Amino acid sequence: MVATQSGTIPLGGAQIVVRDAAGNPVTSLLSDGDGHFLVAALASGKYTLVVSLEGFTTANVQAIVAAGQSSQLSIDLPIATLTDTVTVVAPAAIVSTADTLSTTDSIGAKEVDQLASGGGLQSALRLLASVIEVPGGVSIKGGRPTQAGMQIGATTLTDPAMGLVHLTLPDDAIDSVAVLPNPYAVEYGRFSSGLVVIQTRRAGDQWKVRLNSLDPTFRSKRHQDLYNIKGISGFGPRLELGGPIVKDRLFLQQAAQYRYSTDDVPSRPEEERYTTHWFSSFTRLDANLSPRHSMIAMGGLFPSVTTKASLGTFTPPDATVNVHDWVNHAAVTERALWRDTFVGESTVQVHTSRTELAGQGTAAMQLWPDNALGNFFNTQRRTPSTIQAIETLSGSADGGKTGLHLFKVGVDVLHNRYDGSSGSRPVLIYRADGTLARRLEYEGLSSQHVESTDVAFFAQDRVQPTTRWYAEYGARLDRDGVVQRWNVTPRVGAAVLLNESGSAVLRGGYGLFFERTPSAAGAFDQFETALDTRLAANGVTPLAPGIRFAHVTQPDLRTARSSTWDVSYDYRLSPTWSVRASLLERRGSHELIVDPRQQNGAGELWLRSEGRSHYRDLEVGFHYTRSPAADLNVSYAHAMVQSDLNAFAGFFNTMLAPVIGPNVFGPAATDVPHRLLARGRWMPTPRWLLVGITDLRTGLPYSVVDEALDFVGPRNSHRFPIRFRQDLGVEHRFHIAKWQPWIGVRAYNALNSFLPSDVQANIGSKAFGTFYNSEFRQFRLQVRFER
Repeated sequence: MVATQSGTIPLGGAQIVVRDAAGNPVTSLLSDGDGHFLVAALASGKYTLVVSLEGFTTANVQAIVAAGQSSQLSIDLPIATLTDTVTVVAPAAIVSTADTLSTTDSIGAKEVDQLASGGGLQSALRLLASVIEVPGGVSIKGGRPTQAGMQIGATTLTDPAMGLVHLTLPDDAIDSVAVLPNPYAVEYGRFSSGLVVIQTRRAGDQWKVRLNSLDPTFRSKRHQDLYNIKGISGFGPRLELGGPIVKDRLFLQQAAQYRYSTDDVPSRPEEERYTTHWFSSFTRLDANLSPRHSMIAMGGLFPSVTTKASLGTFTPPDATVNVHDWVNHAAVTERALWRDTFVGESTVQVHTSRTELAGQGTAAMQLWPDNALGNFFNTQRRTPSTIQAIETLSGSADGGKTGLHLFKVGVDVLHNRYDGSSGSRPVLIYRADGTLARRLEYEGLSSQHVESTDVAFFAQDRVQPTTRWYAEYGARLDRDGVVQRWNVTPRVGAAVLLNESGSAVLRGGYGLFFERTPSAAGAFDQFETALDTRLAANGVTPLAPGIRFAHVTQPDLRTARSSTWDVSYDYRLSPTWSVRASLLERRGSHELIVDPRQQNGAGELWLRSEGRSHYRDLEVGFHYTRSPAADLNVSYAHAMVQSDLNAFAGFFNTMLAPVIGPNVFGPAATDVPHRLLARGRWMPTPRWLLVGITDLRTGLPYSVVDEALDFVGPRNSHRFPIRFRQDLGVEHRFHIAKWQPWIGVRAYNALNSFLPSDVQANIGSKAFGTFYNSEFRQFRLQVRFER
């Protein structure tokens, strides 16, 4: 454990460099939020631990590792002494052997608490340069939300139906969030565009109870920022408690959070609002069963309700949907140190969820050029579940001339079950003159059932031939249970230290990444089909007999995959300044697309695995830190992403899309050519905090349609305006009895920039080309208790 002030204050984020008796670096890692760290699979011998943290005196600690024994160290870092000249130099950064060699985009819990307190995991992800919020979720490096994975440790959080995440962890359960666009380690799989890895918070050696975010957020009348309060717009109290149940043996960490939020749509009447309630409870138990044996048990429940979830500029309350989610999650991990250099880990997880979507009534849905009337056309229920078992063996070995090897082998079995029901009512598409242009009619209630088992075998090795060269290679054999195919995944990566100090690092790698085929694709033929009838200008006479589009899954579906390579350069100019640059290219193939076909009066809706995508980005950035006084992270990315636009996930998500046009290849809905993101914090004194987030990027693309909702011109050839948003905040730390809360004000969209999220894209409307629904500037009182 790393701490200060005689062990009374744990220090998270301290860098620990382990060197062998010859002074060669063996591994590098960071202490967790409570100062704890673990170094496993070391050979017997003498080691030196160099422990550093900005603002504290660096410590060198000797440790002896003996066969069959573990060493426990308590390392105390004195606060750096102030003199006329203060120079605190951390040991040179080296490539960590604890994680994948590829570049990661990560943020710690403390920084999230300062920059986006109470916002949950989604707010944390928005602070990362590799992530952009798009309709339906978040995009990692230009990918669709369903192409990314999310894990707690080694266990998956995505539901098997579509590959999305339907839960929100309590803020206080999260220790860190890392985004891995292309991890070379083959233990990571079942995604193609990126992976989010969440590390949960472990209880400390002393009991603590913390309440936070007890202050509600008030909403004022539009354009009257700080006066004329009309009600509460948000309330998100959080509870955290944790400590030792049995000293040094059993630890409990409990986090719970309730969130209520209600928002209006700026382009609609102010009294029309959508409302979200969710509750999140997460428990973690850590047990030290013996010096060589430990166990972690985690579990949580996550219910949520969103009413009028689809409220928008063109969707009034009666045409919206209500969404109910309920997620249960439980996992147990057992770790055993079989020998000094051999570690086994076993994990079992159970994950169940239920999603229900329903409109406000059963009237037919009417789609007009300017708005939607009636009720949403579909009612749906999905109950996916997974059981996952993971077994891994890892260790180290001296390869002689090839250097130290860190190897890992494992098997990952994921059994999925998907049950669902879906019922659709007529959809009527009207022209601006009031005549009916098109009518979609559906069969009765349909039911879906798919069971599948995915299996993965993987083996990887990380070798350090010299003190300045690291290489990582491995292979993964995956069975896709939905399409019943085996896929081989080779990956290789390397990192080279360009100087003796290790301050300049060149990384690069190549690999294949296979998605998991969603269970909903396996149920494609089980969904109800549509009868499409088009009518003449009088709105009565059919132009031709209606065409029913039967669902047809093309034979020999293949698993979607991406081929990715990247190269990056990191250089630490000084202990406070560092710069970075990276180039990444990803080519996707065999992606699932839906494509309507008709011939001789008969229609078919094909599900094919012939979709393609292409992504490329160049990113540069710098990082300035004088922790804890100041921190600034700035990045700019120039990117391009193109794909087949009829992705299966875009039409058969929980909220079905009634109109499906022909597939084309073009700019993807996640295409953002330019983006500048900056996040920073500054403490001019220990009791004042200034924070800011700036996000400047190109607007997302959109397509134009006519009155029959057929596409006009090239798809995604138009764009929303440039998006420039700034969030600012100022806080002061007060003494109130025995508490020391931070109290301040946050300004969201501080410059009141025009940030539209809706556009009138129907050429039949008089308002064609008009943008709507820009978020107003908001001021909110902020009260938080620091971790």
